[in-house]
Amino acid sequence: MDSDDNAPRQWQRLSLDVPQGDVEDCEQALLDAGAVSVSLEELGDEPILEPKPGETPLWQMVRVAGLFEEGISPADIMGMLNQTLRPALLGDFDYQIIEDIDWVRQTQADFAAACYGDGLWVVPHWETPPENAESVLRIDPGLAFGTGQHETTALCLGWLDRQDLNGLSILDVGCGSGILALGALIKGAAQAWGTDIDPQALKASFDNAALNQIGTDRLSLSQPEDLPADSRFDILIANILAQPLIELADSLAPHLKAGGRFALSGILNHQAEAVAAQWMAQGLVINAIDSLGDWSLVQGHRPQ
Repeated sequence: MDSDDNAPRQWQRLSLDVPQGDVEDCEQALLDAGAVSVSLEELGDEPILEPKPGETPLWQMVRVAGLFEEGISPADIMGMLNQTLRPALLGDFDYQIIEDIDWVRQTQADFAAACYGDGLWVVPHWETPPENAESVLRIDPGLAFGTGQHETTALCLGWLDRQDLNGLSILDVGCGSGILALGALIKGAAQAWGTDIDPQALKASFDNAALNQIGTDRLSLSQPEDLPADSRFDILIANILAQPLIELADSLAPHLKAGGRFALSGILNHQAEAVAAQWMAQGLVINAIDSLGDWSLVQGHRPQ
């Protein structure tokens, strides 16, 4: 019988539930056995919300899952794992057959046009903006965080839409997809500088700038260490995490001009006061703390 070339591709997923200290060996063993990718997943309820810069924390127990092409025999996979891993690590495993997913179509289904504030529309690049949309930002989700869907990004976009940005400069810390810097430019800002520690994020920001016909004369992108120490901005916005916002307050705050405004997000509600206190310690004024769901945005200004 001939195979159906149009049938969905199938994958094999084999996972091992192992202690934290054995993760690296299990990951390598799955790759050696032919896995095309390996993922690490939480077991139980042990969230890790805020790794410090440079850290890769893990849970006490971790599910290490390998994805294999359908042509590899499950017996061969287990045989290779038995050769490299001690028997105790193979005692708690799971095996599944999973269907392939059209990730492009799935991403498009999950990301729809939305309006933030009174008129800033964020629109997937494959969609036509609504006829009544005055300010339109086109975004390709790509490989970086920032489509407006998450509460933290929505808080920042709403804040930007409420500001008078005409002719101002903006620093976007942790720019991700570039959505905040580009949104500010579309709303009238003259110049924006985006920083991110992830090269993929900088590429995504550059690509999204091109989608919106915004050139390098208006948008600069760099890793944080390449931001000039003497640069000053009218607007500072940072959608990262509470701990980095606390640790970086003394190095970020000096980039805000006298009279400049700032907005900080990526902050869980119970962390907002701690972030606000650290930025107040830099001589800044906190104007308000907004919230959306579990997340907060701390906003303020530098006195004249």
